[in-house]
Amino acid sequence: MKTLIINIGPPGDVLRTTVLLSALDGEIDWLTSSKCKEVLLSKKIKTIYFIDSPPSIENLIKDKYDVVISLNEEEKAMKILPLIKHTKLIGVYPEKMKVFYTPESAPWFDMSLVSTFGKQKADELKMNNKKTLQEMLLTMVNKKWINQTYDLGIKPSKKLTGKVGMINVATGLWPNKNWAGYEQLAEQLKQEGIIVNFLGIKPTITEHIHDINQCDLIVCGDTLGLHIALALKKKVVVLFNCTSPYEIYDYGLAIKIISPKLKEYFYKKEYSLEATTAIDVATVYQAVKKQLKTLGKKNKND
Repeated sequence: MKTLIINIGPPGDVLRTTVLLSALDGEIDWLTSSKCKEVLLSKKIKTIYFIDSPPSIENLIKDKYDVVISLNEEEKAMKILPLIKHTKLIGVYPEKMKVFYTPESAPWFDMSLVSTFGKQKADELKMNNKKTLQEMLLTMVNKKWINQTYDLGIKPSKKLTGKVGMINVATGLWPNKNWAGYEQLAEQLKQEGIIVNFLGIKPTITEHIHDINQCDLIVCGDTLGLHIALALKKKVVVLFNCTSPYEIYDYGLAIKIISPKLKEYFYKKEYSLEATTAIDVATVYQAVKKQLKTLGKKNKND
């Protein structure tokens, strides 16, 4: 069995998709963008092709696959897909200037921008959905969901440092992911002698991974850093201001804090001060203290 996974980004979405690696049999290749290569270090991937590299695409279309798992509806992915030789397709595909998706992938893409139901119904389905993306991906390829983990290809650091890492920057389409309370929370924790590091945007994802790996606890929104932390088996306090808290399986590592205004700002692209301040600092502080207490018990047991 030879499989090609197409997920070109963003990096957080690509990392989430690595749950498929432990479930698929045979040889696995991946088509992505060069900005995502740092989260695809798993030894289970034989060849990585880059959609933004013409020579790489030339090599890709010479090959043939038993299965192609197509997870990006973007135009550049849809242009290349018809050139890839394959026997079976799962996911999105172009036809007569439109994008469609296969029945196996409907539970996920029914909630997407290419939903056959239209945007309003798709948003309703997404709001009411309680299944994780991980479960939907495994079901999509006819595999059993048994809590498969991300495969980052990097070993988690097990040395406890007492550090809390705060990822107070979220880039991308959803500006309301940026919670306004990080500075206040950090001051409270520092007054108690807790080491707090702000893990901002770094020149490379590898540096971001290293920073997260040096912390015991990560406080963040629904960002790439969240998925890196889960892949590295770090404790997390994650805030959901405007995106689905249910699509992310936390492997028993995270405390999810859901905004009381989630419904009002659910996947809204316009910035709102109310959306970024709806979760109060006291709630997050209590969650952080609870996670640190858990780490303290782990340290004693070790």
